[in-house]
Amino acid sequence: MEIMSQVFWPGGPRSTPRGWTVSTISNSLRVGVPNDSLTSRFVKVEYDHFTNNYSVTGFSIDVFKETVRLLPYSLPFDFVPFNGPYDELVKQIHLKNFDAVVGAAMIAKRCKYAEFAHPHTESGLVMVVPVQSQSSNKAWLFTKPFTKAMWILTAIINFYNGFVIWMIERNHCSELKGSALNQLGTLLWLAVATLFSLRGEQLHSNLSRMATVVWLFVALVIMQSYTASLTSMLTVQRLEPRIADIETLKNSNAMIGYSTKSFIVNYLEDVLQFNPNNIKDLETTEGCAENLRNGKIAAVFLEVPVAKLFIAKYCKSFIMAGPTYKIGGSAFAFPKGSPIVSDINEALLNVFESGKLMELENSLAASEKCVDVESDHENISLSPSSFLVLFIFSGVTSTAALAIYVIRGMWKLDNSMSQHKSIWMLILLVMERWRHLKKHMSGKVSNVESLRNPPNSTSDFRTHV
Repeated sequence: MEIMSQVFWPGGPRSTPRGWTVSTISNSLRVGVPNDSLTSRFVKVEYDHFTNNYSVTGFSIDVFKETVRLLPYSLPFDFVPFNGPYDELVKQIHLKNFDAVVGAAMIAKRCKYAEFAHPHTESGLVMVVPVQSQSSNKAWLFTKPFTKAMWILTAIINFYNGFVIWMIERNHCSELKGSALNQLGTLLWLAVATLFSLRGEQLHSNLSRMATVVWLFVALVIMQSYTASLTSMLTVQRLEPRIADIETLKNSNAMIGYSTKSFIVNYLEDVLQFNPNNIKDLETTEGCAENLRNGKIAAVFLEVPVAKLFIAKYCKSFIMAGPTYKIGGSAFAFPKGSPIVSDINEALLNVFESGKLMELENSLAASEKCVDVESDHENISLSPSSFLVLFIFSGVTSTAALAIYVIRGMWKLDNSMSQHKSIWMLILLVMERWRHLKKHMSGKVSNVESLRNPPNSTSDFRTHV
């Protein structure tokens, strides 16, 4: 058996670097975690005075545990809190004080000291600002309480009821007759007038009164709903960002905030060109909210996952504004060149594809509840479905009234025609009887005349001779 010579690892050490060998219970990975992150939802460190041990929890911790669980081998580890800046936390891997780091964002500067796995949170930097009421054009606000379908259906039902009343009443009122233009104007007037008054004293038929009463009730409900919805829209404030972009912040020389000890301050100064004197570090989300509310800062810059939790907690007070700057994203860090990184990436992909990461994200989002005073700022336009039963009731009533009117008219017409037919038959019978009687009387008169004047044959003969 050939004896190999001394093994030299990358960087020159003769001893095996930590993170390059499979850990055992007696030689667990030392995993560094930040002790004072802006939000405890990602990494939370608590000290137990009874056991004299640290308890580390949070979203990033859960993802790391799930990833290690899916490795094809056992990998014991211990979490070790670190109180310094995040850059120094990652640098501890290079200094061999930690074998891995959880809870730090992946940026180019930190890649000099460690190798990162795939990010497990959304990357990006956003600006969060207070909200203010929106002063938008309200010229067409009066149409917003109803949807387009609701407006169209209301107009159709309204004019249909006006048509029904016009059909029924036109035989009783001379004002409803005349030229086609005059009747069209009257029809439109009836359709609108029934919205505001019963006009019962001017209606002559019980059928038109029935249709009008039902539609007036429906119209009353619709008008009251419209008034309430419009009033709500006029009084409730619309919210928009108080500051729309970073140029406004720069021009006004406003103070801004960021999460303490993070990489964000370098990005604000070097890339976004903010004045360092106008940048304030904040340690907690509560401190961010307090400084924004009292005007000590005009905006705070947060990583996207933190910003989403912040907005979820203060849902009525703050809003994200401006573009999202693609930078950061939390990732696990290991020694440069460590073979464990490829195994961690493979296991992490399995966490993504199995849906476990989505489950953890949903649990994270559900952990934050809005602490602002709840108020119903959402104004939803009323649709036909809200009044469907009333529309059907009105339509059926008006249709029934119109049907009864038409059937009654047809019945009267049939009776009238039957009466006219009987009269004509009687007249024809009388005339026929009169002709027969007249013929009979003419025959008798002829017979009487012939008996009174007999023919004189001798006289006639003599005369001719």
